[in-house]
Amino acid sequence: MASHRELVDILSLNINIENPRFEMVSNQREAIKTMIEDQKEKLIKLAEDIISEGLNPGDPIFITKHKKQKGVYNVLEGNRRVTALKLLENPDLIPESNKSILNKFKKLSEQYSKSPIEKVPCILFDDEKEAEHWIKLKHTGQNDGVGTVGWDAQQKARFDERVKGKYNYALQIIDFMKKEESVDEDLKKNLGKVKSSSLQRLVSDPDYRKMAGIEIKDGKVITRYDPSEVAKPLSKTINDLLRKDFTVKDIYYKDDRLNYLETFKKSDLPDKTQRLAGHWELISKTRPKKATSSSEKQESRKRSKSPISKRTTIIPKSTILSINQSRVNKIYHELKDLDLRDFENSAAIAFRVFIELSMDSYIEKFPISGVTINSKLSHKLKSVASDIQNKGILDKHKLKGAYTAATMKDSIFSIDTFNAFVHNKDFHPDASMLKKNWDNLEIFFTTLWDLI
Repeated sequence: MASHRELVDILSLNINIENPRFEMVSNQREAIKTMIEDQKEKLIKLAEDIISEGLNPGDPIFITKHKKQKGVYNVLEGNRRVTALKLLENPDLIPESNKSILNKFKKLSEQYSKSPIEKVPCILFDDEKEAEHWIKLKHTGQNDGVGTVGWDAQQKARFDERVKGKYNYALQIIDFMKKEESVDEDLKKNLGKVKSSSLQRLVSDPDYRKMAGIEIKDGKVITRYDPSEVAKPLSKTINDLLRKDFTVKDIYYKDDRLNYLETFKKSDLPDKTQRLAGHWELISKTRPKKATSSSEKQESRKRSKSPISKRTTIIPKSTILSINQSRVNKIYHELKDLDLRDFENSAAIAFRVFIELSMDSYIEKFPISGVTINSKLSHKLKSVASDIQNKGILDKHKLKGAYTAATMKDSIFSIDTFNAFVHNKDFHPDASMLKKNWDNLEIFFTTLWDLI
């Protein structure tokens, strides 16, 4: 095929009046007007990129000689770029009816005039038909591999990571899952099909990270759990993302993601006893050793000093409890939704009911001598906490919130205080106190419902 490279003045290039992007027009002004109406803001973006980066050296303009006018060429491929260049040279080519675009191009033209492109790299074809094959391959998809094979979301993310230095959380997780021995082989085979943008959306959510046992530091995904444990929630997430009936709409908004967290069962979550002595990166090859009892105590003390959040509900929306008792489960969800700014009395009473029904559910599953459903709530709470301690499941330090509520009558965290919410018309619940009370009891309730 006869073709060669040539540098051509922008004024010598004619927009294709038979451009496949729109119906045939009769002259250059109509061609430019139609291109503006078809592309609109895209032309502005293209012009901005040309000013910033210049023309793509690997994608020259395809042209042929005009049949009648000497020194004039018809553009076969690259009409958008040529249009943007012509408008940068002369914004007045834009009709007044497109005033917004006209004003933007006038500003861009001032920048462009400081370093204009005088000559455009072109491929000159002797005959238009000789260019048709290459134009078709560029604009009609992969064509069984002959045309341009586009990148999927994962491949785009890998390019950004390697070239632009952008860390992608989703890719780190996918790479970890490929290497992790505990991950199902069938799941590994399908990792390439995972919508990395949806996985990135989830991992960017701090509530999801808390549930999955992962953190972000300096753009890296890190964890303090054994690899097989952190693989549990990630495996469920990836399997969900691979489902045909699971779409980005299921996790697009914050409330959607919080609802999604409720689908995780205890078996899907990391075993908190498998915490390691330090953090490690998911993409690293080394793992820290198992945490010692002393380091676990230090970490527990650190967590206890964390300031209470500015949440507006008693139970944080990120908390996940697997409650198999229908009514208790409904109350639990209400406590995650009731806004304390408007419903502090309702929330306080519901909290007290939640505590009592949780104790009753435990006693029904694990009978305790001398304790019945009709026993006082403080007695039930102390007895259940003692039973959990005697079984070696939680120590007295982690049960302090439960013991305080059960035994210290004058404490604002006591059961007597909760009873006053129900029976004393002059006693008003405090939102901050209610939240602190839950924070003190969360590990107790999480453990209790895990046992039930």
